[in-house]
Amino acid sequence: MTSIIICFYERLQHLRYCLDSLKFSQDDFDEVVISDDGSSLETVEALTRLIKSYDFPIRHVWQPKNGFRVAAARNNGIRNAKGDYLIFFDCDFLVLPGTVKEHTRRAQKGRFVAGNCKYLSAETTEKIFNNQLQSHQIERLYNSIPDDNLRKEHRKFLTRTFFMRLHLLSPRKQSLGGHFSIHRDDIEKINGYDENYVGWGGEDEDLGIRLVMAGIYCRTAITHAKILHMWHPKQINNVKWQEGPNIRYFSTKNKPSLCENGLKNKGKKCA
Repeated sequence: MTSIIICFYERLQHLRYCLDSLKFSQDDFDEVVISDDGSSLETVEALTRLIKSYDFPIRHVWQPKNGFRVAAARNNGIRNAKGDYLIFFDCDFLVLPGTVKEHTRRAQKGRFVAGNCKYLSAETTEKIFNNQLQSHQIERLYNSIPDDNLRKEHRKFLTRTFFMRLHLLSPRKQSLGGHFSIHRDDIEKINGYDENYVGWGGEDEDLGIRLVMAGIYCRTAITHAKILHMWHPKQINNVKWQEGPNIRYFSTKNKPSLCENGLKNKGKKCA
């Protein structure tokens, strides 16, 4: 069973179009879990009405707002998902037909699958919001954006994995792309996301590093699993996450692959 987990906070219009794009792939997954990082009651009520308009199973799970807690939200999505294979998207993604299949086709125990995105402008995103979504429309948009950066990232991921498996490159060189997928058993081996990450950034990088430390290596789907990222204003005043509150914790040396404050043992703090 395949579960798609979508992290969400307040961007209801983006989420609507994300879900609309999943209509083109609804035979390729079993359920969608929308994991909400504390949206308002008004947004939750509107989302509840929206969910009823789709033919595929959608579940909404919510956690109280207590800072930017995307790591905790993703863990909450995992806990509530029924699938043994998990695909992680964000609510500002347009998922092209075939993308879910590209993830599941590469699914392998002891590996995770990483993807990336092409980015839409504010003007193009607004045009999408003013029309009903069509599969040929988003495919045309995707093909109109050059592939150079994705091919470069694809080669980087291949090279890093090769050297990491030979233990010639540090796990700290691992990163995650814009979306990824993994067997539930494998993400449970490292106790999921580290919920000590509160505030913007670091949780994805940390997860990738701990997966490699546990011997769970990357397979890249960057050039095949196709996602368009809808524009929205940048967060944290456009400051890089490395300049934010999480960088000191991220830089802690000798952290184990199994984090304490994760899927289980909630509330404990990592040393």
